[in-house]
Amino acid sequence: MRDQGPAEQLGFIRTLRQSRIAAFRKEIVPHFRYVFQSGFGLFASAIFFTVLLWYVDFIKAVPEKWPADLVGVALISLAVLRAPLRTYFRPADPVFLMAMETRLLQAYIKPALQNAMWTAVFRTLAIFSLFAPIYLRSPVTANIAETHPVAILGVLFAIVAACNVYAGWRERKSAARSWRVGLKLARWLLTIVIIAALLLKPLVLAVPLMLLYMVVVVLLWRIPKQHSLPWEKLIDEEAAVRRRWMAFLGWFVDIPTEASKPARRRWIAWTGNYFLWQHRYSWHFLYTKVFLRGETFGSLWRWIVVSGVIIVVSGNVLASAVIYGISIMICGLQLSELRRIRFVETADTLPIAPEGRLKAAAALARFAGVGAALLLGIIGVLTAGIGAEGTSFIEALHLEIWLPLIAFGLLWSGWWMPRKIAKYTDEDEL
Repeated sequence: MRDQGPAEQLGFIRTLRQSRIAAFRKEIVPHFRYVFQSGFGLFASAIFFTVLLWYVDFIKAVPEKWPADLVGVALISLAVLRAPLRTYFRPADPVFLMAMETRLLQAYIKPALQNAMWTAVFRTLAIFSLFAPIYLRSPVTANIAETHPVAILGVLFAIVAACNVYAGWRERKSAARSWRVGLKLARWLLTIVIIAALLLKPLVLAVPLMLLYMVVVVLLWRIPKQHSLPWEKLIDEEAAVRRRWMAFLGWFVDIPTEASKPARRRWIAWTGNYFLWQHRYSWHFLYTKVFLRGETFGSLWRWIVVSGVIIVVSGNVLASAVIYGISIMICGLQLSELRRIRFVETADTLPIAPEGRLKAAAALARFAGVGAALLLGIIGVLTAGIGAEGTSFIEALHLEIWLPLIAFGLLWSGWWMPRKIAKYTDEDEL
């Protein structure tokens, strides 16, 4: 095969990227039919209109003590800090595409980076446009908002969002993992400070501070050794994105799952060692270890943390109740992934009765689900009375709302989902 010229290489690279994007969409889009047939679309629509009605009522009269300053910094920071980069790279690419690395940076990575920047800009502007009416009307931020033109703030937040995506790319190029982590933490910290300054401080001070921090980050990039194209990092990220998509679609339809990459999680993995060393708990021990170091637990605890924070800052009992219901249902769906766990081939040689496998998965799902339902329920009860005046402590807790909700959460997490997980079907391989 003759060597390709520069023009042919560029054409091949552009065609390769477009074909991989099309192949990925062709792989996942057909499964969305089953997602909507399951009722998820109707459920999501109901949630959307419920939140929309709450939002309209909320901006009409923002509570006096509602922490609009903290909520604004948190929401905009979450929108800005995300810096994903879809490259659709595959494990074999370093072998076959390494010779075109320089042209890949121009014709493959650059368009992907530009798309990621525009996505971050639109995402940030959408979040800020939703928060802006609260920012202008809240008693906590109304005074400072008078000196902050919304259009100028939107432009500044868009710039910060685009710069975060580019900064994420430069972090990936660092050869040492410690430097990648350090640069990311520095970027997160400085970005949160910048968002807080732009929202809550005079722009005359906030804008120079933003530029100063950007210069600091640029100087930090020059210290570590860097790869021209971080193949392994991009391939690992692409594999993680595919696993998350397949895990989500796996809630609704049986599809092949991607190989999971175990995480250390020393802060929680040790809890699995406290099972009784008895033969009947063998499956429980295996499932717990795989669960605690797998992606299902990672997505579960992050979702619980986000839901808890939203419940705390919502300042509205009805909105918190809706968030609680959504969170518990999604936690149950995430835990349903336990029945799809496949152990290594050597596990088949263990002297363990296969019939107890799904029962152990259901028991673990019950324990984790009930724990999530109780934790979020307690957060909801304790924060229900924040800002309430002229009522007794018991009335401020709104137990008439939260007790039925917690009962629903316990029923869903402690009976319904474990029952579905433990149910044996002909498709299960025991």
